[in-house]
Amino acid sequence: MTTETTLDRCAAYVAARAALAEIQRTVERWPSELADHARLCALATVMTTADSVDHAPTSAGRRRCVRAALAAAIELSTAFEIARALGHGDAALDRASHDAGRTIAMLGLYLHASETPALVD
Repeated sequence: MTTETTLDRCAAYVAARAALAEIQRTVERWPSELADHARLCALATVMTTADSVDHAPTSAGRRRCVRAALAAAIELSTAFEIARALGHGDAALDRASHDAGRTIAMLGLYLHASETPALVD
């Protein structure tokens, strides 16, 4: 199985990638510092989630990557709330925010799975 196939099977990665794609549609009208920060958080979420796949399922390395990706996704979600507060809400922001929320949920499940070894009979 290729790395690309493995990544496409990781729900957290797919959700993070969708949020990143949607961000490009909404940040153009934001203050540049906030837009840059949101892009960096989205990139960090995608890249760190992708990095986690290279580690063994219950390894400390995978948990470290997933926790870092989760922190970046939460920071991204905060950037969305700031943008809304500044009056930059639109449909693209709503979609990106939904994708970021899904990413956070999937990363939480992924972290739990990386902490709990599978039961084998």
